[in-house]
Amino acid sequence: MYRESFTFLATGIAGWVVFSFGIFFAPTANAVDGTELNSSVGLWAPLLPGSQDESGDSLGTYLSLSGHHRFDGFLTNIESAVSYGVSDSAEMLGFEILLRDTWKFGDSELSAGFGYSQMNWDQQRRRHALDSDHRGAKIVGGWQTLLGRRPIWLDISLGLYDLNGRYVGEDGLGGYDVARNDAFATTIGFKWKTDGTCWGIPARTVFGLDYIDDITTWRDGDIGTDEAVVWTTAMELRLY
Repeated sequence: MYRESFTFLATGIAGWVVFSFGIFFAPTANAVDGTELNSSVGLWAPLLPGSQDESGDSLGTYLSLSGHHRFDGFLTNIESAVSYGVSDSAEMLGFEILLRDTWKFGDSELSAGFGYSQMNWDQQRRRHALDSDHRGAKIVGGWQTLLGRRPIWLDISLGLYDLNGRYVGEDGLGGYDVARNDAFATTIGFKWKTDGTCWGIPARTVFGLDYIDDITTWRDGDIGTDEAVVWTTAMELRLY
């Protein structure tokens, strides 16, 4: 009941913010209609909580496959994405499927929507492993406009998740310690895109920042949670 009430409240707040943004700003923009399929590759920097004397910060590779379809004659489009990030100490697999409505203000576009989202984190350390499974809802809002002749995109998201965490590590006696925890976690995400071309293929540069208020930790022999930040820089290529 608490999670449902919080979700409806957050949806209302997100809708009000998007509506207010549309009243006060009226830049020009180009919409993307129909169907689109994209792939992304880039750098991924998860700044995760440390464990004992080990840092949780690392740098790795980011891959994703995303797309959307806007129904002809309707405001609503359906979009989905699968993302994968890997470094020498962390691995993340994410999936989401959203419904988003788009409104035109002159030549500009504002959008808002919601849907299902999940992130599965696996952190490997010298003598133990941490898993953090986030499953829940995501609320999104977006703005599209032109900077000179170049289209730009700004997306803001709020994630509301059930966190299921697990720790597995050596106990020093030839066996293993196993611990689990559960929590309610939220995330805030910002994504900035600019349109262009790469080797003649329509492309976008992507800069993303995600804040996670709860991810699983292991400190002083006890399982818990702490906050994390994730940076992403990628090139998104149009496949279709």
